[in-house]
Amino acid sequence: MAGPPPALARARILPATAMPPWGWLLLYFAAHVLGRVLVSPALELDEAEQAVWTQHLQWGYGAQPPLYTWLQWVVFQVLGVSVFTLSLLKNALLASAYVCVWLACRMLMPASLAAVAAASMLLMPQIGWEASRDLTHSVLLTTVSAATLAVVMALLHRPRPALYLLTGFVAGLGMLTKYSYVGFLAVLLLALLAGRDTRAVLLSRWTLLAVAVAALMVVPHGLWVLQHWNQAIESTAGKLTGKVPVGFVHGLWLGLSSLVLAVLAFAGPWALTLGLVFGRDALRAWSRWWRPAAPPAGAGVDMQALWRRYFLALGLLFLAMTVFGEVTRFKDRWMMPFLFLLPVAFFGCAPELAGHARLPRLRRVIATVAVLVLVLLTARVPYNALRDKPDELNQPVRELAQALRARGYAGKGTIVSNDRTLAGALRVQFPRAHVEVDDGDGILPAERPLLWVEPLTDALPALPQDLVLPYHFSASGDAPARYRYALLP
Repeated sequence: MAGPPPALARARILPATAMPPWGWLLLYFAAHVLGRVLVSPALELDEAEQAVWTQHLQWGYGAQPPLYTWLQWVVFQVLGVSVFTLSLLKNALLASAYVCVWLACRMLMPASLAAVAAASMLLMPQIGWEASRDLTHSVLLTTVSAATLAVVMALLHRPRPALYLLTGFVAGLGMLTKYSYVGFLAVLLLALLAGRDTRAVLLSRWTLLAVAVAALMVVPHGLWVLQHWNQAIESTAGKLTGKVPVGFVHGLWLGLSSLVLAVLAFAGPWALTLGLVFGRDALRAWSRWWRPAAPPAGAGVDMQALWRRYFLALGLLFLAMTVFGEVTRFKDRWMMPFLFLLPVAFFGCAPELAGHARLPRLRRVIATVAVLVLVLLTARVPYNALRDKPDELNQPVRELAQALRARGYAGKGTIVSNDRTLAGALRVQFPRAHVEVDDGDGILPAERPLLWVEPLTDALPALPQDLVLPYHFSASGDAPARYRYALLP
């Protein structure tokens, strides 16, 4: 292959009016970290799981590959176990996802438009909101998928051995991130293999070396999966189907309707915003995805054809999951590794939007959404308490830790709780203790001292050793949080 894609050649003619706003990106996610630290010392479920899992380095954790937990372990070792370090890693990964999407966009359009395209991911609720609220593995999955796309785009532009090795390394990271990465990689490879202008990149001896690099990285975890099949696969597969068996036709209807709703929930707000901002120009850009165009001159890559093949392969994957895999439900956040590249495809097919009169309007919309997300994420904790519907972040875990210390617990030994969120929060409050989640077998650890803690519901009668503490930001008349503990010295 020789020569860049036509869109890239055109983009070089257009002046880059501004550098990417790295400062705004860092400031935005630093504000997220600060807001998370200030709003509550308690943990969301995914945060709590990381707090517990990072006590040991393993080749796998439950239904998830190990990479996120490994990264969190490293951050904990360097900066300590805290809400700050939990939030720091996730927001650093989110920022990296935007950077990788910008790198992919930059090969197809001017820098100023690439920055807007990458920032428009904020308009996808699962990335702009849900990823900041309470996701871990899906955040890393999106980041690694974006890195994969950026490396592949660079490979299409100028194939060289170092990029093949980097592709294998990134693919290995992806398969250690979340199992759905395999689906994204398969769709991307199929789209590349199906095109004459992109097939030659894969049909190279360096591709075998890239595969070897990825395989070497994944083999240890693969062996762990074989030894823990029920944990790793069956629990994941159970999320894709309903608890009640249904017939084929009914199941097909459930699966396809769930898929459509998931795609609309993920991409609908983003697409609607672009349509309102650019009007007919947005429709013309969208139509280029499916409208056959003249083949590029020389040996360039037809990016519009590549996107068509990608989305066609993705549709076939989802259809196969529904028909042959009997998948009856799709969640909108599962679209993150597959549809995050919508801005790359859309703006890559319309680089002329860099000079569009309404582009500043889109910048203002994105900035407004960014501020709203930051404010609402911070305000939701006091808001939930004010309406007397406290959630995990309203739990008074710092006060609980102080009360347990006052009653004789020195912060060492073993802590056991039947609540995963509480267990993780106690790991942060007592970093010198070993924390376990009770699996219901009735067998307590032999190590001493042993502290047992569990949250209580209002239905259970009160005992003298119960701890009654007000929720964070709750009013004086609201029902308090209740905990029961037992301390074995």
